[in-house]
Amino acid sequence: MAQFSYKLTTESELFTFDFTPVLQPTETLTSATCTAITVQGTDPAPSAILSGTPNFASGLASQRVIGGLADNTYRLIMTCATNEGNIYTVTGDIPVYDPSEM
Repeated sequence: MAQFSYKLTTESELFTFDFTPVLQPTETLTSATCTAITVQGTDPAPSAILSGTPNFASGLASQRVIGGLADNTYRLIMTCATNEGNIYTVTGDIPVYDPSEM
């Protein structure tokens, strides 16, 4: 699991996942998809925190995250395919807070 710090509801932030530890020397990422679920709190539409599609290069995959509901923790699930036919998934949790709570 990737380690992310918190984000505020007012922020737009890019979260990056490192796939290099599992890639072979000649293996590269060829596609990336990201989903979001709520692991703490309640959000009827957790995917609304995802802005645009993931970017990937050099073994890294990134997803822009916006908004979110205060006092919720979201799990990003980044799945990437490779030129070797492998599919890898890395997850990361993001606690979200209202700026007035900080």
